[in-house]
Amino acid sequence: MKVIKLALLCACVMLTLTACSDTATDKTSLSTDRLTRDRVVAAQISADGTTSALLTRNHRLSVWDNQSKSLLNEWNESDLIEELYHISMSGDKRLLGTAGKHRVSIYDIHTGKLTVTWQVKGFDPEATITSLHLSHTGNEVLIGLNEGSVFTVDLVNGQISMFLLHDGPVTRVKYAAQNQQVMSASHDGNLLFWATTTGTVIQEYAKRFRITSVSYDEANRKLFIADALDNQFIANSLTAQTLTKLDYLERYRYFRQALFVDRGKMLITSSSKQELASWDARTGAELARWDITAFSAGTTVLSMAVDSSNTLWSLSSDGALESWAIEPPQLSRSGL
Repeated sequence: MKVIKLALLCACVMLTLTACSDTATDKTSLSTDRLTRDRVVAAQISADGTTSALLTRNHRLSVWDNQSKSLLNEWNESDLIEELYHISMSGDKRLLGTAGKHRVSIYDIHTGKLTVTWQVKGFDPEATITSLHLSHTGNEVLIGLNEGSVFTVDLVNGQISMFLLHDGPVTRVKYAAQNQQVMSASHDGNLLFWATTTGTVIQEYAKRFRITSVSYDEANRKLFIADALDNQFIANSLTAQTLTKLDYLERYRYFRQALFVDRGKMLITSSSKQELASWDARTGAELARWDITAFSAGTTVLSMAVDSSNTLWSLSSDGALESWAIEPPQLSRSGL
């Protein structure tokens, strides 16, 4: 491992394996609002489900209030330094991080002002940014590159550390354990938990193929991992013990987004297209399957979150913000 320290600047249509018990039901969204008619490149719903950030193909960046559907702020192409591909909102919804291929910029959501920007150079000078994550306050930033390295950035102390931990593009990065650890996933098939300051690997999950979906529920010690073939499981994030595998009839299911809800008892997943599904996290049984509203071919879910009233929010590549009622697993299956 290389380390560098720098100073910063359903209608039920599927049969079940158990008799007479429906495992898929139709769901209709509680609300559907299209925030933009432009194709969305990147999007994020805040963890509390109240705010959405979108980056469109025509280089428009915007932040919205989910309840009122009102625009909180926006930036057009002339306001941006370079073409953007990635965004990340701080947990307190104060800052919005953006990334092009080689530069990270952070904007104040309320004032619209650019607060900081810097160039990112990896071990390979031609390496490009593939993932971005801001901490709760936005004072710490994680940046994944296509060469397999991850930057940890401390904006308060002006420090950057760079760790080469993967053999392929880093597709997901996230802080864990009160920013003392980092979770990173890559096309090399590995998901790692490692020490923020030293890069020492604490926990490793190795898959045969590139990881397509990850959900980390730190409060309930749950971790969901899916790769590009048919390996999907829920594990205890502390012990790495596999708790259950998703149970479905198809030979192959592709998972793109995933989210634990109901205190880790249920898992919500999205497919590569319009489909959402809910699962009992304790047994792996599929509870329901339904489709988001599609305004174009190939639309998919880019972000999901659950608000304080246990309402699920989804945001698609069509810019459609939808809300859904979700039921606890014990109420979603008959005969239990």
